[in-house]
Amino acid sequence: MKNTLRLHAAAKRLALLLLVLSPLTVLAHTSLSSSVPADKQTVVAASQLSLQFSGPLRLMSLTLTDASGKDIALNFKRSSAAQSRFEVLIAVPLPAGAYQAAWMGMGEDGHRMEGAFSFVVDPNAAATDAKAHSAKTALHFSGLEHPAAKAVTEFHAALKAADASAVKRLLAEDVIIFEGGSVERSRAEYESHHMAADMAFLKDLSVATIEHHVRVQGDSAVSLARSKVSGQFKDKSIDHTGMETMTLQLRGGNWQITHIHWSK
Repeated sequence: MKNTLRLHAAAKRLALLLLVLSPLTVLAHTSLSSSVPADKQTVVAASQLSLQFSGPLRLMSLTLTDASGKDIALNFKRSSAAQSRFEVLIAVPLPAGAYQAAWMGMGEDGHRMEGAFSFVVDPNAAATDAKAHSAKTALHFSGLEHPAAKAVTEFHAALKAADASAVKRLLAEDVIIFEGGSVERSRAEYESHHMAADMAFLKDLSVATIEHHVRVQGDSAVSLARSKVSGQFKDKSIDHTGMETMTLQLRGGNWQITHIHWSK
């Protein structure tokens, strides 16, 4: 009898302990750390949604609705592998108004999570935000109106679009490329080795430039950039910040890339 009473008491203590600890278990699951636009933020315009989670998950659904509940088209594709950052383009321009983004994800342990954030689009907010935006832009972006900078952005676009002729046009014949501990010492060597692999890698990934400076002196220029790279490649989750240094020279009236150093 005493043993039975002890067992019942132990069972009650265990049940109480599980009840107390269960909220902590729920809180341990992945959550939305930040978003762009941020929750309750007023923005001048929005062309994409960026979601940063506290850990990897599979984003199963993402919807955007206006104040009347009407769905706004997104270029969203359900993720097949877990990752911590997602960037989804908004398929149509957003008029002024209030919007809500709702998401649902699956953790690596199969746990379902969901949440939402809201924001307001107000073109008139530009007047109050202009000063702060200008200061931030100057801090992270400079010299991008120069033709040398345009050559760099054209090269990025050509590589992502797998436009081999444009890539070769923008690379100097004697370009030297450092990447992942290896070196390629000519345009021809890059074309026959890593160019196709770089194009395949970038094809379906999201690349967002977070800082870019171009300094020009005479017929020479230096480009310094940081980019956020995320998405899926060969069933592998990609989420890292890439660093890029380029040197360029003005040759025959055209800016060509003479050196690239890629790292992460």
